[in-house]
Amino acid sequence: MKKITALILSAAIAPAFVLSSSAFAESHDNTEIDAEHPAKEQQAGMESANKDNADRQRAGKPQFDVKPSGAIYATDIIGNNIKHRNSDEDVGEVQDLLIGKDGSVVGVVVETSGFLGLGGQSAGLGWDYIEYGMEEDELMLYTDIEEEALRNSPKYERD
Repeated sequence: MKKITALILSAAIAPAFVLSSSAFAESHDNTEIDAEHPAKEQQAGMESANKDNADRQRAGKPQFDVKPSGAIYATDIIGNNIKHRNSDEDVGEVQDLLIGKDGSVVGVVVETSGFLGLGGQSAGLGWDYIEYGMEEDELMLYTDIEEEALRNSPKYERD
């Protein structure tokens, strides 16, 4: 009975080790190993491998049960302020996303602030001019475009 249990367990665990170690090797080919914290490095590699494996399992399937790694929600972008990268001042608030025919985000509609919060203008801003990242579990949006440049751009008119 013990031999059968051991055989079943090893058959169930072996594929996970093979998949995670090959994904770990692929994602860490040219990186240095942290000699002081090898367990920490290995854990990060296994987490990355598990996410990659989960993404591969979802690929080509119409449904999924969790957000794919690297993806962000539209609701995290809409209503969020875009900040200027150098000054960290607000450039405007994202009002809407513009989605291209291929399904990718091509731009955003930004509402600039006006005098005392009144008189702002809607402007279109290409997605290529926006960078995003997480800071303290909050999505941050940055651009090199000044708010004044958006205010002076043609007013965005929704069809």
